[in-house]
Amino acid sequence: MGIRAKFITIISVLSLLATIAIGYTSYMFSRQNALADAKSKGEILFNYIEASGTFFGRYQKPLIDELVTDKDRFIPELMSMFVVKRMEYDLFSEAQKGYQFKQATIDPLWPDNKADADELKVIQYFASNPTAQSKDGIVEKGGEQFFYAAKPVRIEKDFCLNCHGDPASAPKDQLDIYGSDHGYNWKLDDTVGASMVYVSISPALALAKKSALKVFILGIGCLLVTIVCIWVFFDKAVVGPIVRLSETAKDISIGKNLCDSVHSDVKDEIGILANSIDRMRISVNKLLKRSCPDRKQE
Repeated sequence: MGIRAKFITIISVLSLLATIAIGYTSYMFSRQNALADAKSKGEILFNYIEASGTFFGRYQKPLIDELVTDKDRFIPELMSMFVVKRMEYDLFSEAQKGYQFKQATIDPLWPDNKADADELKVIQYFASNPTAQSKDGIVEKGGEQFFYAAKPVRIEKDFCLNCHGDPASAPKDQLDIYGSDHGYNWKLDDTVGASMVYVSISPALALAKKSALKVFILGIGCLLVTIVCIWVFFDKAVVGPIVRLSETAKDISIGKNLCDSVHSDVKDEIGILANSIDRMRISVNKLLKRSCPDRKQE
């Protein structure tokens, strides 16, 4: 393998590695930005939903308890914080796509709130870490990737047990709506579920991959142009002159063309080599005691 091929091979390998590194770094940077953006959006949605729940417990529930004195009456849209949160999110989701909200529960009244396998792991995390107030991560649902943010649902107030304690003590209307098989026998300080907000990140990750691929292709294009430029430069400025000097040195070694000067005024390594060979030509010519009329001996 010639010097040109060796040099271009080394440059190509190093440039390819650099291009791959830049493309990967671009993807990871875009991915981190996508996750940070999803986390910010999730926190905004979560804060709104939590504010709704706080308003319900602090202001709405006491008023409803004063107005509805019949303990067997139960109107979910007015008297259940879980239902209020869910219905408000349903209205929100009509205008904003790419989000999901779920009050994932181990044993819920409403079947759709039943926690799946991933959500059960989150609930178990909160149960094992009583001081933990939040958890987030990435999960795949239905072939789509989501960033999730979760907060524990812990039974911290006795009034929750009015509806979720002993089913015999639950409002009759609630039993008529939900039955008595699920969503009961909760206890104070139990971690019964987790409020989950999901933000789709699949479009952002796809865009990050596309951008990284563009960077990689652009890098490959620049690499090819660079290789062509290096090839032409080496051919004209390095390999060509070296080949000619090699042929000259070969001729001198057999006593040919001893009167043809190869002196160079160029100050680079090729010029130095040319002048060295020219001095060798002169020395060989003198040893052979030849004269070169009309040519200046150097």
